[in-house]
Amino acid sequence: MTVTCDSKRRVILPVGKAGDRFDVELINDGRIIFTRLEPVKRTVRYVRKNGLLLAVTDQLVSWEATRQAMDELL
Repeated sequence: MTVTCDSKRRVILPVGKAGDRFDVELINDGRIIFTRLEPVKRTVRYVRKNGLLLAVTDQLVSWEATRQAMDELL
């Protein structure tokens, strides 16, 4: 199978579908290996409540974990 880059360095893979993710490995002899990655399953969904955007998850998040995440952001 042969594919060609366009002017923006994009390549269309005949076996790929929209949204597919690949790991790209460059080999020293000029070869490129694409490995299809499993789709990422979202564990968080976003909802609007009283004008605020909230993240909702099925997992229990402790106050300590929330505080640690906030400290990392600031």
